[in-house]
Amino acid sequence: MNFRRFNLIGSLQWRLVTIFILLTFVLMISAGISLNYFVENFYYDTFKAGIENGFEYWGIDSNANPKKEEILEYLTANNKANAMSLFSINNFRSFTVIDMKTNEILYTDERMPYRETLGQDIQSSRNYLAVLAGKAGDQGKLIRIGDKVFFDYARRIGNSDYVLYFRYDREEWAGAMRAFNKIIRLSFVIAVILSMIFGYALSKTITVPIVNLMHKARKMASGDFDQVVEVKSDDEIGKLTRTFNFMAKELKNTLNQISREKSKIETILNFMTDGVIAFDVNGAVIHINPAAKRILKIDEFSLDFNDFSKKYDLGVSIEEIKYLEKYSTKEVITDIGEKFVRICFALFTDKENNAEGIIVVLHDITEEQKLENMRKEFVANVSHELRTPLTSIKSYSETLLDGALEDRETAEKFLGVINSEADRMTRLVKDLLQLSRLDNKQMKWNMQEFSFEDLVKSCVEKVRFSSNEKKQILECFTIGEISNIVGDKDRIEQVILNILTNAIKYTPVEGKITVYIGKMYGDVYVKVADSGIGIPKEDLDRVFERFYRTDKARSREMGGTGLGLAIAKEIVEAHNGKISVSSELGKGTEVTVKLPVCN
Repeated sequence: MNFRRFNLIGSLQWRLVTIFILLTFVLMISAGISLNYFVENFYYDTFKAGIENGFEYWGIDSNANPKKEEILEYLTANNKANAMSLFSINNFRSFTVIDMKTNEILYTDERMPYRETLGQDIQSSRNYLAVLAGKAGDQGKLIRIGDKVFFDYARRIGNSDYVLYFRYDREEWAGAMRAFNKIIRLSFVIAVILSMIFGYALSKTITVPIVNLMHKARKMASGDFDQVVEVKSDDEIGKLTRTFNFMAKELKNTLNQISREKSKIETILNFMTDGVIAFDVNGAVIHINPAAKRILKIDEFSLDFNDFSKKYDLGVSIEEIKYLEKYSTKEVITDIGEKFVRICFALFTDKENNAEGIIVVLHDITEEQKLENMRKEFVANVSHELRTPLTSIKSYSETLLDGALEDRETAEKFLGVINSEADRMTRLVKDLLQLSRLDNKQMKWNMQEFSFEDLVKSCVEKVRFSSNEKKQILECFTIGEISNIVGDKDRIEQVILNILTNAIKYTPVEGKITVYIGKMYGDVYVKVADSGIGIPKEDLDRVFERFYRTDKARSREMGGTGLGLAIAKEIVEAHNGKISVSSELGKGTEVTVKLPVCN
């Protein structure tokens, strides 16, 4: 037996054995007491019956009134054998005749013990007193006199004034009782041994399945949920085993479901773009996802909530969120390095709505902020670009209305300015409308196959007059065989003309502009290189922004709206192409457009 598993005192098995033993003990004790009581009553009833039979054979009934002399003659020396025969008088049984009026002892059998105190003993006997009171003399069974125990019995002789008092020494049947009790004790020992054997065997049928369940439960506790206990009965143990198997199955399914949900949540947290940090109710960090580390630009996070709030100047504390704003959220916008971050705080609770921790969500709004700034800048630029020509038109119009119309030369000059500013506004509105259609995917494309080489050369010829006016050298070279492309020919022409026009504008007199047409892998390209003023390095990343000019005053004087390259970029990307710019200040600029060829 493995005493590590079974403690003799504490195990269920030995508790059951103990119960069996105690039950056997109780039953044997009860049986012994009952049998002793039965034997005692049997002997007393036999003693009493013998006396009653003696009176019956004597012929003394309740109405007889024998005289003292008759009684003594019948029971004493003259007829002692007769008395002994009637009332079964022997060495253990004795009798006394007593006068109930005077309590005088008339005769005592020579076998009567304790003769010295006989009178007092009789007068204190419950049975004798009962006879004096007119009742049956069997009110009490056992009496103790000295060191001996007796049965006693009293009976009035007929209707006379005399009482026949009997004593029965317990020693006559005490030996039989001792032998009987010895048998009971032996039976008790045998019963205890048998109860231990049968109790142990029976308890095994109960405890072994329970022990198996315990071992399986320990394995489940260690993470092994593939545990099945064999069902060997249909009793309560069998039902318990089936319940355990069902519980193990359901627990496994539940844990698998929890594991799947956990994996799903972890995947979401790890791959979501928003940062998430979880703190417990005391402010200690529970979890932080990669996005949060990326936004905060850290590898490890060891701050508690209040330190985190202080470091990034959030102006909140864990106490505020826990107690002042319970069940609500709080939002803060701050800058972390070069990033703008919207930080939201939310309390999470248990089933009883007790606070368990805080979830912090970090949303990178840098691009949104940039777009908002660009929107504001765009609105400001549009307002400025419209206000400038409108101001000019209004000024010149008022001057004309004030009398300048009378001067034909001045009037023509002013009207020319008004017309030029109106054309400038028209170009601006046209470009804005085109950008709006591109942004809202409302541009109608006339897709067709055409020769890219022919289109580029046609554009070069269209701007040659402008380049000749500035005495610029405009050259065009074709490298290799150029494939056709599919696209909106007019829009691609608009892009190329915009690039060529910008090159002519920003290239000084007698400068040089070179156009290259070629094919690389699956793309055709056109590269426009000039010897113009160039673009500062810090401005290269912004040349495709709307209304962005490196030299705003000069660009405006040249009639530009600042939208040309932005429109060009949108058109090229709509054709799955790329546009790029490289430049060096004072040395010139190169603009390259790549477009996919026909398949």
